[in-house]
Parts: sequence; C-alpha cells; structure tokens
Amino acid sequence: MSEGTGPAIKIPGISEFLVQVYGEQREALLDYAVARGHGVEVADFISPELLDEADGRAKLVAWYRARLPEVRGTLGFHGALHDLLPSAFDPKVRAVARDRIARCLDIAAELSAGSIVFHSDFNPVKRSPEYHENWAARQRDFWQEMMRGRRIALLIENVWDPTPETIARWMAEIGLESAGVCFDAAHAHLWGSTPPAEWVKALAQSIRYLHISDNDRTWDQHLTAGQGTVDWAAFLGALEAEGLTLPAVIEVDGVEGAEGTEQYLRRISEPRAKTTSGGGE
Repeated sequence: MSEGTGPAIKIPGISEFLVQVYGEQREALLDYAVARGHGVEVADFISPELLDEADGRAKLVAWYRARLPEVRGTLGFHGALHDLLPSAFDPKVRAVARDRIARCLDIAAELSAGSIVFHSDFNPVKRSPEYHENWAARQRDFWQEMMRGRRIALLIENVWDPTPETIARWMAEIGLESAGVCFDAAHAHLWGSTPPAEWVKALAQSIRYLHISDNDRTWDQHLTAGQGTVDWAAFLGALEAEGLTLPAVIEVDGVEGAEGTEQYLRRISEPRAKTTSGGGE
C-alpha cells in the first residue's frame, strides 16, 4: 500500500503519522503502526550488510511483503545512507552510490512503496565559490540517470546543509516532477544556522514529507519529541502558516519513543487545534 488511508490526525501541519520500522524492533514497531492505523517507513535496508547479503535480504523482503498489507497508512522507504556521495568528483565513488541506491530502488518497488528518501550529501566545510554550483549539477546528472524509468517519488533529506538554500538549489536543478523534500526538523536544528520554522518558510511547497525526532544540539540523538530543544510549537505553527499538511515519520527509538512523540505533538497542538476549529473556552 502506498497511499495512506489511516485515521485523520488532528495536529496542524500533519496529515498522518508513519512509524519508522527497522532492526530488532521491527515487529513491535510495525505492530504499533498497524494498531494505531499509521503508515510505515521501511528503514532496514540502510544496512550495507543487508544490501550485500542476498539470502538475508530476500527473507526480510518476504517478511515485509507478508506484513505490509496490514498497514492502512502511507508506505515509505528510507534508502541507503552510509558514506554515499552521489555528487562525488571521482566516478568510481559515484559508482558505489549508484549500486547501493539502485538496489534500494529495486527493493522499494518490490514492496510497492510510494516514496523513497535519500540523504543530501552537501558538505558545508567546502567553501570554494564553485562548490555549490558543481554539487547541484552533479546531483542533477546523478538523479536524472538513477530515476529514469522509475515511478517512485524521490525525496531528498536535509542533513549537514546549513541553510535551506542548498536544498532549494537541489529542487531547482533536479528537473524531476516526482522529486521533493523530506524535511528533517532535528537535522535543521542540529546542523542548520536558522530554526526549523524558518526552513519551512523557505522551502514551503517543495516539502512533501517530514521526519520527526529531537536533540539538544550536541549530536543526532533521535530523542522522543519534547526531550530535546527543538521548538515544536513554532515548527507546527510554520507548517500551518504555509498551508502545509504533510505525512510525518516518527523517527525515534522503539515503540515507547514513537508513542511518546505522538502524545507530545498532540498535547502541544490541542490549544491551536481548538482555536482553529472555533472551539475552546
């Protein structure tokens, strides 16, 4: 299933929740998603070992094929991310990225995922005037080749990008109707130079999908929302102000973290939801 049919989420800016499913907790996380009527983002295949181990990979694909029909919400897929440089100058380095990414695209198609997320490889340490232009051009050439003949939506996720301008440049260059942005608020909070709410304003209609976790700006902790220092009220307010209502992937550790994130976002949204609907006292 690729189109969400789960329950309505009464949180301004969020249309539905997806639960990221992976690792030893995959069964419990998928059970939680099914019980709550949420979607799922399959994240197991970020593992290089799993991508290389044909028998294990086939068994896990079979497990997902058996279980995913239970999911009532949107089905997404997180692609490989470790050490991949689609914009590398060295063609042999780009070839490694092509191999990993092609395998993920094939698996995502086999599971009938509606979208696939890959990380931005923008390097903010490189400050030469031509770097940004060359990066965007190589991204364009790489992804146009990779997505030729593919029907899945391609979503680029901000990682080390210091400002929304890098992702906006990617969108302007990529030339693919199926392309969009997976906005990770925690990454913008950790590595960005402006708050997540400002990124929402800057990227606006390019954002198709959200990743939700928290941190205290020391490292990418993937904390339950509310346990770090992301200003979630401002973030949700920015989504609402831009007229965005988007699928949001809960990208935290375990069922307890997923449930805590959902409860926290619902709790801080209650006053705004009542005001928007004309309720309240």
